[in-house]
Amino acid sequence: MWEKKRLLIWGKTYPEFSKKYYETVCTGALDGDTRRLIRIYPVQLRYMKEPFHLFDWIEANVERNPGDPRPESYRIQQDSIKFLEHIGTKQTEWAERAQLVLSGANVFPSVPALLDAQAHRGTSLGLVKPRRMQFYAKRCATEEKAEWEAKRELARCQKDLFVDADTMTKELHFIPVRYRAKFLCADANCATEHDMTILDWGIYVLSWKRFLERGGPQADKDVLDKLAQLTDESRADTYFFLGNTAAHPASFMVVGLFYPPLAKKTSDGGQLSFF
Repeated sequence: MWEKKRLLIWGKTYPEFSKKYYETVCTGALDGDTRRLIRIYPVQLRYMKEPFHLFDWIEANVERNPGDPRPESYRIQQDSIKFLEHIGTKQTEWAERAQLVLSGANVFPSVPALLDAQAHRGTSLGLVKPRRMQFYAKRCATEEKAEWEAKRELARCQKDLFVDADTMTKELHFIPVRYRAKFLCADANCATEHDMTILDWGIYVLSWKRFLERGGPQADKDVLDKLAQLTDESRADTYFFLGNTAAHPASFMVVGLFYPPLAKKTSDGGQLSFF
């Protein structure tokens, strides 16, 4: 049953080709009523007249996706999307972001805790605080590009709905690298080093831009330097948004990054709280 909701956008993964919608972006959002993490799909973000951005509040008609067993998965009527307001990056605005996103139900002490929630309740989205992060680039296998191009051609033959037969198809580039994160959980009870793919769209936009400007090796270095800068534990209170796929529910990936700046110290050495 469709219902109108206020949604706060927190994540966007790199576009994928679709047999039905040509191209879609898996989008992470916060339900304004429950403050729980959800995913909305399909969104043809690059073809919207007014695309939304991270930490925009939007209003839209959504309903639980009957074709997806994950409880956080919702379908969205793209033509119902209405922009409401944006939460920026001033210190008070970071505090507002954190207060909304880091609610108790969304945050897990460790990856094993999230996996346990997935096994018992089907949970497919959650935030985990990492420590001792290391980022690296992994080149894609040759056959991955061929598979990607085959999906693109199949999608081009079946595009409809928002991207119809008369709409010019925007070129989507194959990114020949996957960026990954190795990390420990902040929870000392978890001693496992996790190694996950990063799917955040912004990282791959930067990668392609730097690739065109400076070539592949330098592009990788720039992206890895940017990731290290954003998540610097001396300056940021970093969390990873972790999500899975319906086909592989026990395998989680980094689908978004959250890095509010650490609270500043007062002159007497005390902490200024965000809240």
